[in-house]
Amino acid sequence: MFHGVYDFGYLLKLLSSQDLPETLKGFFEMIGVYFPRFYDIKHLAKFCDGFTGGLNKLADLLGVERVGICHQAGSDSLLTSRTFMMLHQVFFNGSTEKYSGVLYGLGVENVQ
Repeated sequence: MFHGVYDFGYLLKLLSSQDLPETLKGFFEMIGVYFPRFYDIKHLAKFCDGFTGGLNKLADLLGVERVGICHQAGSDSLLTSRTFMMLHQVFFNGSTEKYSGVLYGLGVENVQ
C-alpha cells in the first residue's frame, strides 16, 4: 500500500462485516488477523534519501513504469507492487522486515 490507512480501514470493514475498532491498538490487531505482514511504501520511502512525494513521483525516480491509467485499481496496484519490489532491492538490499506493520500518518512505529 502507499499511505494505506484508509485502504485498510475500508478492507477491514468489508472483510469483517463489523465496525472498525475504536482504538489504534484494536485497529492494528484486526489488521493482523487478515494481513499478518504488510508494508506502507510511503513509510518505507521516508528512509530513502529523504524522499517526499506521491507514488507516481517515487515510481518515476526508481524507473518503474506505469501500465494503464492512473487511479484505476489494477494500474495502481501493479505500480505499487513494482515500486515496492524496486525499493526492496535497491534501497533496502532485500531486508524490509523491520518496516513491516507500520502505516504512514498514524504517528506510530509498529503498534503490534
